[in-house]
Amino acid sequence: MKFFICSDIHGNERALDAVLDLYRKESPCTFLFLGDCVGYGPHPDACLEKILDIPQSHLVMGNHEWALLDRSERIHLNPLAAKVLNWSEDLLQGRYDEVIRNRFQIEVDTDSFLGVHGSPVNPEEWPYLFSYIDADEAFSRKDFRLCFVGHTHIPVMFTFKEGNKIMEGDVTFRLDPGDRYIINPGSVGQPRDLDFRAACCIFDSDEGTITLHRCEYDVEAEVQDFEKAGLPRFLGERLLYGM
Repeated sequence: MKFFICSDIHGNERALDAVLDLYRKESPCTFLFLGDCVGYGPHPDACLEKILDIPQSHLVMGNHEWALLDRSERIHLNPLAAKVLNWSEDLLQGRYDEVIRNRFQIEVDTDSFLGVHGSPVNPEEWPYLFSYIDADEAFSRKDFRLCFVGHTHIPVMFTFKEGNKIMEGDVTFRLDPGDRYIINPGSVGQPRDLDFRAACCIFDSDEGTITLHRCEYDVEAEVQDFEKAGLPRFLGERLLYGM
């Protein structure tokens, strides 16, 4: 069985379209989204519509969805992120609040994997998993073989036996059935690994493989949409450099 996994779209419609093109080519796949469809970008409505329309999907709640639903949570975001969520709230006018509450889960737990936004340990507190120290704590405090996370916008694999491995470009890894893994597929709409291309991965549970993909899209046109929407220029320009 194949699972198509992505995270952190952040209102970037063109990046999402590029990833969904790959998803359709690879189907049939079960779709796993690891949170943060909204925030930062100019197309939160279009991105939500497209994610919610995907059949056979598991949707994880991200901290930006949570903060969209609860204004008090925005104090935990950086000022630019909070500003864009205020703008998004005005644009969306509560149209998606109920469906986000009903469809997005803090944790997705299946026979094949665990899916959360930040970390399998206290996922509702939105912790970041940046280093093997963070991963080691997760391995010791939570029982799982394979966990997919997002939140850091950096594609990386942490293994119980061997530490961490940055995942670059389009590459396939074969999983050791005797090891444990935490895998971040990177970000669709706000990559921060110096590669502007949208990131996603495919987990083949029958073959025991993880394949990372990077998808090109018209990033300059997306940057222009930031400007048209009146969003902070920096948030658009950083897309050009993947940072």
